[in-house]
Amino acid sequence: MLWCCSMDKPAHNVSKRELVQSIVRGIRQDIEGYQKLKSLLKRQRELMQRRDNSGLKHHNEHQSGLCDSLMQKAGERRRMLEALGFAGNASGMAALIAKLPQSSSEQVSMLWQNLLRLVKESQQVNEANGKLLVAQQEVISQLLNRGGDNPVDYGEMR
Repeated sequence: MLWCCSMDKPAHNVSKRELVQSIVRGIRQDIEGYQKLKSLLKRQRELMQRRDNSGLKHHNEHQSGLCDSLMQKAGERRRMLEALGFAGNASGMAALIAKLPQSSSEQVSMLWQNLLRLVKESQQVNEANGKLLVAQQEVISQLLNRGGDNPVDYGEMR
């Protein structure tokens, strides 16, 4: 059964207006969430550069929890869009925005565009972190797997 965001009644008992309000409220919350995620991703990079494994372990648990929450909210938004008769994706959101009165449409469109921008920026920071991780793994692998005629073990020749 679909429940409307933090409301005590199932979505089929919720008015279209309440669903739209919940979607907009969710977008606002997601904007805050993605701002926090972007900050956490930058902090993750700092921890990776310092090779702070214990700090990374704690940090990544916190970051994963936020990502799970953001994914859950996106799923709720998808279900609410579908309950309103729209596709449960970005094109459905665009169609909903187009159906709103102009003043609301402009405001919701700005919020939605802001959210999309933050998602894209977070993805870019995450990709940069992934590249850093791969580079660090390659360096470690090269150091541990030195082959050839002169294997080196802690700086001493074997």
